[in-house]
Amino acid sequence: NIQPKGRNINTAVIMAGGKGRRLKPFTQLLPKPLIPIKEKPIVDHLIDRFSKYKVKKIILSVNDKSNILKAYFSNNLKKNISFIEEKKPLGTAGSLYLLKDKIDKDFLLTNCDILADIEINNFYSFHKNNKNDISIVVSAKKYTVPYGVCFVDKKGLLSNIKEKPNYNFFINIGFYIINPKILSLIPKNKYFDMPDLISSSIKKSFKIGAYPIQDKEWIDVGQWSELKKVLEKF
Repeated sequence: NIQPKGRNINTAVIMAGGKGRRLKPFTQLLPKPLIPIKEKPIVDHLIDRFSKYKVKKIILSVNDKSNILKAYFSNNLKKNISFIEEKKPLGTAGSLYLLKDKIDKDFLLTNCDILADIEINNFYSFHKNNKNDISIVVSAKKYTVPYGVCFVDKKGLLSNIKEKPNYNFFINIGFYIINPKILSLIPKNKYFDMPDLISSSIKKSFKIGAYPIQDKEWIDVGQWSELKKVLEKF
């Protein structure tokens, strides 16, 4: 076996409290993290990858159908799993407020529907070497506008037209390393998404780094079209 290179990170937080609206009707019965891929729930694929990189502690942030998730893990004998529970939906970052006094080192944070082929130890080395407060995994995406794009000036005159132009973007895939001091920016018991936390961090002059991966190295299984591709592949 080839050992993963770079530094080790000890703790990972999985945001597992969403309702999974994009995966209805499955998520009317099961919480999204327990949707099976190749006879194994999504969340177990995540945990197995973390284990490969010697992540010792897994924290699940739960809300919707939390009793089902807790029952699954109680029967599954995974002793390194703990929970933080939202009493109401708090967005993709709001529940992290509950970790403010419980975590004192950099930690991984991921959405529960992202499967990514990331060298986690190398990602952590990138984070530490650059002295980032937040590091975000980004992926290059190419979009083609399927129409002629018109450029119009203030007088309503056409200045240029481009037929089906291509645009390249870096997109946030929902996988992060976070310094715990960032948690002080999260309001108590209020709905707060990761873009809110990132915007607040920028305003406070915290350092945020972007770690690029190729588009083929990750997949968002929280939407039907992508989940279907994964199921067909397996």
